[in-house]
Amino acid sequence: MKEQEIIENLKEIVPSKGKDILTDIGDDTAVVKWDKDFYLLLTTDVVVEDVHFRKAETTPYQIGWKALAVDLSDIAAMGGIPLYALVSLGLPEGNLQLLKGVYRGIKALAKKYDVKIIGGNISKSPFLFVNIFLAGKVERKNLKLRRTAKAGDLICITGKLGGAQVRKHLSFTPRIEEVRALIQQVTISSMIDISDGLSSDLIKLAQESKVGFKIYLDRVPVSKDTLKLSKTREGRISHALNDGEDYEILFTVPKKFSKALPRKICSVEITKIGEIISEQKYYGIEKGKEIRITEAGFDHFTGT
Repeated sequence: MKEQEIIENLKEIVPSKGKDILTDIGDDTAVVKWDKDFYLLLTTDVVVEDVHFRKAETTPYQIGWKALAVDLSDIAAMGGIPLYALVSLGLPEGNLQLLKGVYRGIKALAKKYDVKIIGGNISKSPFLFVNIFLAGKVERKNLKLRRTAKAGDLICITGKLGGAQVRKHLSFTPRIEEVRALIQQVTISSMIDISDGLSSDLIKLAQESKVGFKIYLDRVPVSKDTLKLSKTREGRISHALNDGEDYEILFTVPKKFSKALPRKICSVEITKIGEIISEQKYYGIEKGKEIRITEAGFDHFTGT
């Protein structure tokens, strides 16, 4: 099965039900009613040797940084503020230098966003992995979901896409500060982080919102690292659509609020790349022609 098929089956096995639960399994984080002003955000992610990194090509510091950064990106995608982390490690050997290096990476990023590391677990494992459970909060008025896009909304992204496997996936900065600043300036109707690739994550947002989209392929901002992966413009756009692990933010803005949308937020560029449509079809426009967009981003269980 593909990853999304597994998630859909999990929804049937352990449905997220309860008056205090606002999201289903499969969203960026679980959202739980907390008090009259805030929702509680709960998320967990794991980085695994030879899936998310190669130990021979990666420093322990980078592994720790990435392990927390992927969770922080999920909190950012909900408009939230991170609070507390529990860290679980699987270690192939009792290597103190490895342990210290991983924790240096985690602590450096935790300090940047005032995250308190309050516990965790260690186990022997045939391979290295780091699993982090992260709790955060978001004001009720600022909660962002992937299921609330509407026809006519503009589709926007932060930063540039593609080629993250060259270097960015080990050192990216989660967009906590950018999102927190952005939601103070413009009305955002839906949001998701780009972890599996623009094509896959935009389709996920559209499916949850029961809408479609059109994007203008010449507007998709392409990173410099794609130049190392493809010599052609078409190839670079393909990388920008499908590579995954960019951890930029994809969001929609009602057209009537588009004038409030800044060109940059916290020095990070914002680009309008398309529009949400009512018909549930997904396509890109290239030189006036419609090109069908499919889920071609990263899938953990197909390896592509």
